[in-house]
Amino acid sequence: MDDHIIEWLTPDNGIHSVESIVSHMPGTRVAVMGAAMGIARDASANLSMHYRKGNAYIEVEGAPPRKLDAYVYLRDSDPGGEGRGGRNKADRSAMSIEFGWTTKKGKEVPGLHILGNAMQRAASRYRGR
Repeated sequence: MDDHIIEWLTPDNGIHSVESIVSHMPGTRVAVMGAAMGIARDASANLSMHYRKGNAYIEVEGAPPRKLDAYVYLRDSDPGGEGRGGRNKADRSAMSIEFGWTTKKGKEVPGLHILGNAMQRAASRYRGR
């Protein structure tokens, strides 16, 4: 089997490597974005079942036209809509929803793991193929 080694990176810094060619194929990019949208739908459904979701929402960014990867975010905006992006209080709220927080009296409040659970379910579906 050693005589069938595939050279993944080429002398031109991988520009014409198998990995680079496959990752830029339209079908690959569509599949990546489709997987991200599936994770987002699952996460949105789980978030909507939580009775204190406030202004939290799921956002997908990525793939076409310039990016190869797709990203799924849990965001939380304040009522005025100022919370999108940046490291502000609204973004900390999204982290608290996902991972939990500690009250001023020291009580641990567990996170909902909305994105983590959605990604875990997606990974188990793909492993099952």
